[in-house]
Amino acid sequence: MRPILLFALALLTTGAAAAAGNSFAIRDVRVFDGDKVIAGANVVVHDGRITAAAANAHIPAGLPVVDGAGKTLLPGLIDSHVHVFPGAQKDALRFGVTTELDMFDISRDFKAWRAQRQSLARTDEADTWAAGLGATVAGGAPLEMAPPGFKVATVTSVADAKPFIDARVAEGSDYIKVFLEDLSEYDTPKRMPTLTRAEACAVIAAAHADGKLAIVHAQQESMAREAIDCGADGLAHIFPDRPADAGFVALAKAHHIFVLTTDDIWAGVAGTGLAGKLAADPRVAPFLSAMQKTTLLAKDKRVMPHWFDNALATTRALHEAGVPILAGTDSPNPGSAHGVALHEELQILVRAGFTPVEALHAATALPDEIFHLGRRGRVAPGYRADLLLVNGDPTQHIADTLSIVDIWKNGYAVDRAVH
Repeated sequence: MRPILLFALALLTTGAAAAAGNSFAIRDVRVFDGDKVIAGANVVVHDGRITAAAANAHIPAGLPVVDGAGKTLLPGLIDSHVHVFPGAQKDALRFGVTTELDMFDISRDFKAWRAQRQSLARTDEADTWAAGLGATVAGGAPLEMAPPGFKVATVTSVADAKPFIDARVAEGSDYIKVFLEDLSEYDTPKRMPTLTRAEACAVIAAAHADGKLAIVHAQQESMAREAIDCGADGLAHIFPDRPADAGFVALAKAHHIFVLTTDDIWAGVAGTGLAGKLAADPRVAPFLSAMQKTTLLAKDKRVMPHWFDNALATTRALHEAGVPILAGTDSPNPGSAHGVALHEELQILVRAGFTPVEALHAATALPDEIFHLGRRGRVAPGYRADLLLVNGDPTQHIADTLSIVDIWKNGYAVDRAVH
């Protein structure tokens, strides 16, 4: 039977199609609430918010009821590292990613993004938090990829750090992204301009003075150390150039940083083929947009065979030391795509030694706690009814997150058809 037909039948049998509004209940479902598993629970949603989530919770008469037997209910997933573009948030939502954290974008549509995430209205897009413009230098990452003549504000000196950050905060940045990269992690003599240590430290201090988190892009261990020494709150990537040694792990733990993973990107750079397998999965293929197919199947121009193994080793070491790890994808870089790639990232976390429950926590409750996203990422009373219902049990078999039955955003059922 064709996957699209299976999905249509699933909608009919669960009863979600009958729940046209944003009030309904799910009966007798396994719940991962963001931290732990609740067996045989009833979950009740009123006007887009969860009002009950417990075994034997009372279901008021008259509510549409979804049969959850044999299924697992998850909080809507949160991707902690993306780059948004028109259509990206729709692509994300079709795969149960209900919130995205942008880590550099040009559009900077802060007003619209803030209004959407404060609303409980029906929407076909994931909610967005955003860094806006990152702190970098002229010709530095990621501006080296910009077309000729493209101009945005950059940091020019230590003295310029505070005015630059103040301008970002004034236009609406939710947190600050900082770039430390000179391309020395690649096997090439080419170097790229980047912030000096003094400038990086000044930018991070300015972010803190304005009450914002500072998340640093560093693709090599030496620059990740520099970022931590300067007071960074988090790293935007697991660096792939070498496995973290005990000294780095101790430094990260002592400074209480968090790390966003993006190991799916390093899988692509290493030529693992994981993205191709994901795109061919019958639970995935019918729901991919043209853009998702393009970016997921794109190949990086440079192949660095050891980067994925290095990143896995570092992910494992930091996790074992108790450093908070948040699941992120860096979509839409080659080998990644909004929404769907986060499911691959969860599988990679399990490969790196996370239990499935720990991996799910990294894409639900943990980013909500660190980024203060406003009562999302959990299945609990008072939380937004951003929900993902899947067949099977991803708390035991993480790949079951792809066996999607239903998605709800603000309590409204999501149409997964590609338009």
